[in-house]
Amino acid sequence: MHDQERCTQGRILVVDQEEWCRAFLSSVIKLLGFEDLTLVNTVPEALAALEEGCFDLVIIDHRQPDHQQFLESARLRHPATRFIVMLHQRNLSPQCFYLEQVDIVYKPLSMDEITRKIRHAMHQKNLRQTEEELRRMKQQAFRIFLG
Repeated sequence: MHDQERCTQGRILVVDQEEWCRAFLSSVIKLLGFEDLTLVNTVPEALAALEEGCFDLVIIDHRQPDHQQFLESARLRHPATRFIVMLHQRNLSPQCFYLEQVDIVYKPLSMDEITRKIRHAMHQKNLRQTEEELRRMKQQAFRIFLG
């Protein structure tokens, strides 16, 4: 079974040590219609959540200890997962920018910007899944045609 087939559509993980930020993101994500949401404080809690299954989108605060190793580990475990990294404008980290499927937002969060980034990430995830399914269907049709 492929990784995408095991993932439930619209699973989102938020990793942030600040209660106000988790509450804000929870409200925004639910307003966008996504109900399968996991909120955690730390990277170890996020890793435990990844052990239980994959997520379509992970939103993580850049100030989390070991956030870079978490991003790399999560990408290896679930390559289709998309990420949004929250940075503090005065504390930029160029390490995030080279990773594929990673988008950046700045704290303090703007509702318009985070909404746009979440929608974009989920759209890209769905587009990738559709393209993969189409590729598999073409391969299957080709095998049947040659068969």
